[in-house]
Amino acid sequence: MKKAILVLAALGFIAAGCSHAVKQNPEQVSQAAAPQKTVKKATAEKNLNTAGKENINAKKNEAKEETTALATAEKKIGDIHFDFDKYSLDKDAKDKLHKLSDLLLKNPNVKVLIEGRCDERGTEEYNLALGDKRANAAKNYLMALGVAAGRLSTVSYGKDKPLCTEHNEKCWAMNRSDHLSY
Repeated sequence: MKKAILVLAALGFIAAGCSHAVKQNPEQVSQAAAPQKTVKKATAEKNLNTAGKENINAKKNEAKEETTALATAEKKIGDIHFDFDKYSLDKDAKDKLHKLSDLLLKNPNVKVLIEGRCDERGTEEYNLALGDKRANAAKNYLMALGVAAGRLSTVSYGKDKPLCTEHNEKCWAMNRSDHLSY
């Protein structure tokens, strides 16, 4: 019987020792885990900040590339020219508009202003109407190529904003145009 009491007492001490080892102060647990959580949180925030900065830099680079591409394209495409008293698009004009539509379809944020112009001959009213027809001819052609109408705007300057001010056929031919601005 003494043996049984001794065995039970020994088991009691062992059990008490085990339960003491398993139990920990909650403050100690949270303090020990806190640095790990703080480090993980700080690392995650740093990664988000780095990713955000990389995203902003990538967007800036895209915008610079788009601006450069547009400036280059504007020089390559140039103005669309028309015959005297006409607003129909010739082959050269259609080729230029095809190039422009390719550019616009690759750069969906770009908008275009089509400025219809005329030479100095004719009345103000007549030239404003002709400039409007020229600008709309280009706009309608671009829309037929898949460019959204909301990205295209037109204005007619008639003979009010000539590109060339000399009074000769070469200069007048230069003024009979649609100027494309992106």
